[in-house]
Amino acid sequence: MSIEKTENVFFGVIEDLRDYLPDLTLVGGWMPFVYSRYLWKTAVKTQVTTVDIDFGVDQTISRNYPRTIFQTLTSLNYRERHMAMDRMFPVVLYKGNVPVEFITYPDVDIETIEKMVGRQIHVNKIDRFDFLLDNRIPIDVSSGKRIFRINCPRPSAFLYHKGATFIERENNEKKAKDLYYMYFIMRFAPDIESILQEISQYAEKRKLPTVSDNMNKYFERISSQGCLLVEQENGIDEFIREIRQDIFDRFKRLREALSAR
Repeated sequence: MSIEKTENVFFGVIEDLRDYLPDLTLVGGWMPFVYSRYLWKTAVKTQVTTVDIDFGVDQTISRNYPRTIFQTLTSLNYRERHMAMDRMFPVVLYKGNVPVEFITYPDVDIETIEKMVGRQIHVNKIDRFDFLLDNRIPIDVSSGKRIFRINCPRPSAFLYHKGATFIERENNEKKAKDLYYMYFIMRFAPDIESILQEISQYAEKRKLPTVSDNMNKYFERISSQGCLLVEQENGIDEFIREIRQDIFDRFKRLREALSAR
């Protein structure tokens, strides 16, 4: 799928979910695109490395919705993929070939979430996911003349959470993507000093305490696995000659911020 078509599907999903956006948090691989284009407003041409569209859901639902997300999206001809061959539900919904998924954390009040999402939709439960939902900001995104306000993790929270969870990915390809997202923020965020300061505060409060050890393990030297994975995901860089050195230097600053307490 071309970048233009991928973006069209993304904004189509945002449009379809417009009534629910106050109680949803966009997460996942679309964050670098949203941060660079709409939060930082930089000239960076962001490569979209995923088509999946993921939303976080918390138990603090702000209103009673007359229709569930399942009812709304299925009325718009979203396709259903069944999680088990012998059961009708739960399902994952697709807009065309793009999955639209919902995520929460294990000890959530699932019945409250189901009143908005619908019992028919599979909701992933991920450990420590509540950290992202607790540290979010609103960002205005636009498509044509339409402007949508979506909730997103703070860039510092997104980066920090990836630092805790990338290590649990089942293969190096997914690890590389997560580490690249971290590198992208450290390279292109115009307020990187503020982001690193916020990360220092997370570390000081012992939020997601494995981040520091993970970074030290994967970025101790320029030849460490983390530097190699990010270099592989970044590819040839027309702006930085020694890309691996740049990766190492930026993660070194992150490691220093994590230990500055």
